[in-house]
Amino acid sequence: MLTERAQALDAGVHGRTRGRFRMTAWCLSGNEAARRARTLLRDLLSRPPFAAEEVAELEVVVTELATNAGSYAPGPYELRVLYDRDLPIRAEVADAGGGVPLIERLLQRPFTAPGQVDDLELGGRGLRIVHEFTAGRCGARWTRLCGTGQIGTGVWFDLPAHRPRT
Repeated sequence: MLTERAQALDAGVHGRTRGRFRMTAWCLSGNEAARRARTLLRDLLSRPPFAAEEVAELEVVVTELATNAGSYAPGPYELRVLYDRDLPIRAEVADAGGGVPLIERLLQRPFTAPGQVDDLELGGRGLRIVHEFTAGRCGARWTRLCGTGQIGTGVWFDLPAHRPRT
């Protein structure tokens, strides 16, 4: 596990820098990536303010992303969690592939019910699940892997906003 603090320019402090956010990253092995990502996220979110239903849905999301990374992109693979007290928590599965344009296109395409079973073979079904379960708070970006420094793809999703439990 790697935790680092990134420095960013704070525009409200006239050119001074301060710690902007924290990122924690875990290495994921190809054949166990989905299971490990699911377990790590569950452990991270196992306490309030996250409800069990939210955690279960986010486990599906991270499982889908880690499975896609292991199936379609070269390793290494990482699960990252980025957080700051003023921003939503963001989780990301990163790989050494170059799939940002394709993933963005698949995440943004409109959902249509398949006319026949063969239409389900077109791919991208898992990314539709990611889009639906995150209410569209997801995307893909170019990133640098923490472990190797390689440029790759990060597929991210924002965790639900902290809401008081009723």
